[in-house]
Amino acid sequence: MMVLRLHALLMLATRASAHGAMVTPPPRNAIDSTIPGLNWGNGSTSTGKVEPLHVNCANGTESCRPGQSVFWFSQGCTPGCPACDGLGQRIPNWDHCNLTRAEPFKPTLEKRYWTANRNATEGTAQDIWKFQPWRSPGLSPVTDACGMAGGNPYPMYNGAEYTPTPFAKQGDLGSFVLKPRDTGVQWKAGSVANVSWYIAFNHGGGYKYRLCPKNMQLSEACFQRPEHQLEFASDEHVVLFEEPEGAKRIPNTVVQEGGGLGWMLNPIPMPNFIGSDCDDMAGQPCKNGCGFTPEASCGGHYPGGSTPEDFPNPFGKDLHGKNTAIVDLVKVPSTLPPGDYVVGFRWDCETSSQVWSTCSDITIVA
Repeated sequence: MMVLRLHALLMLATRASAHGAMVTPPPRNAIDSTIPGLNWGNGSTSTGKVEPLHVNCANGTESCRPGQSVFWFSQGCTPGCPACDGLGQRIPNWDHCNLTRAEPFKPTLEKRYWTANRNATEGTAQDIWKFQPWRSPGLSPVTDACGMAGGNPYPMYNGAEYTPTPFAKQGDLGSFVLKPRDTGVQWKAGSVANVSWYIAFNHGGGYKYRLCPKNMQLSEACFQRPEHQLEFASDEHVVLFEEPEGAKRIPNTVVQEGGGLGWMLNPIPMPNFIGSDCDDMAGQPCKNGCGFTPEASCGGHYPGGSTPEDFPNPFGKDLHGKNTAIVDLVKVPSTLPPGDYVVGFRWDCETSSQVWSTCSDITIVA
């Protein structure tokens, strides 16, 4: 099948905080993978001094060269806030603009689409991720629609770092500094197209693909216009793992009602024993069980924590969403005029206040 031929064994191995990015079409954010000698995306270069991270492409093919695309994001983003504050702490029940709100914000996502903490009672103290982006898909602000390099103007913990290159430096805004990239990708109006993204480390949530005409300012307002939405065209994902797992097909879940209509659920659960950690105001792991009991661990064994039965992992308990590429099909709108467009990928996390953004150039033809 074409999807498998295009993405065969597209596997990426990294470690640390939630990171993810679009792979197909090739994004502007991965342009540093073209720098001679650095070989970004094939395992030879690490980034970060506060918290060194290693990004590599396990099979080493040209189709799998992510560069530093996983370091373009926004953080400190709470739904309904006017802006992200850039702070990446994972503090239970933390509303990043609580002090400026006239009244508390109420999440919009139905509980059956949560990817973590499904045993919690909604709105209570046990519902510790209620203010995170995925709990109200698309309603969190972003620092930039194509991401900020490092997610903050200054290097921070939780992966908020970016190694400078001739293309960008820490704190740069993707929609302004990343130039159009000639990908050669053409989509036919009214057809379906392959898209894919990869999870370098999982924080649950869900994602969406959108369009913005290349000759317009790349902004959330442009990407969120109704006519620019890319609907998913299949009822399954192709999920790619490193050998020996290879590729697997699983059903997908598109949000069908309530807040987040048309967004895709991350198919791999964010289990409480990995990635749901909370930390203190200094970015260090908490010692008191996320504010609950001393016996509870930061890994999520707090009241309301999900169990494997609440959100079964389709790949078994040992595959947590790290080192994973997810391939989908989207409908190319027949109503848009032919021309050059930018595909915007947005991943709203649930167990962190992060939004991951990637932008790729395509041409729509009649």
